[in-house]
Parts: sequence; C-alpha cells; structure tokens
Amino acid sequence: MARRVLPALLVFTAFLCDVGDKHGLALGFLLCAIPAAFVLALDCYGDALEARCSRVRPSLGGLSLVLLVLSAALRSPAVVGGVPQVAVSALVLTLVLYLAIAVGALGPARQSEPALERVRRTETDRTRRAA
Repeated sequence: MARRVLPALLVFTAFLCDVGDKHGLALGFLLCAIPAAFVLALDCYGDALEARCSRVRPSLGGLSLVLLVLSAALRSPAVVGGVPQVAVSALVLTLVLYLAIAVGALGPARQSEPALERVRRTETDRTRRAA
C-alpha cells in the first residue's frame, strides 16, 4: 500500500515547496519521487499482466514517471532564472494522473482469469475431447 501512496505524497510535497518558493527542496523531493514512481509503474504493469486491471493503469503510471523526469530536468540547477511554469504544470498533471490511478485501484478488480490458467484449461479441454 505504501508503494502506491509514496510517489503521490512526494510529488504533492514538491508542489507545496514550489508554492512556498523553496525550489531546491522541491527538486530534492522530485528526485526521491522518481524511483518511487518507477516502482509504482512496475506494480501497475504487474497487475495488468495478472489481469487484475486494464492496460490504462500501467500507461498512466508510465506517463506520470515521464512527467516527473521532465519536471526534474526542467528545474535543473543549470537553468537560470527560476523554475519554468511547465515544470510546475507537469507536477500538477502528475498529481491528476496519480488520482486517476487511485480511483482505478479503488474500483472492482477485473474478474478475468490469468492467461496461464486459460491456457491450461484450454489444453485440458482438448485432451478430454480427444480421449
């Protein structure tokens, strides 16, 4: 459960730091959020492979990871003149994507059986018919 909440919490904290003009601290939170977002994207992908969710959730997780990396790259210390508005907008969009992932995870799980069990059941049915 914590691995699903941690990226959103870190991104929200980075957003609050941006609002409070603590952009260096926001960059630190973003750099911590990137590995956590990667773990979340892998977790969502694993759920899709086990047929517990659709392919939308891993896509949203991957897109949010890309937006986090973009936001961290845009606020690099090499950029002079403050944080670009696109970097903050990417944070807000990432929070919206994490909200969509959370809403999707709260819904009922898909009731389809995993692919391996479908294959086994099909092979068993074929051998029964042949006998």
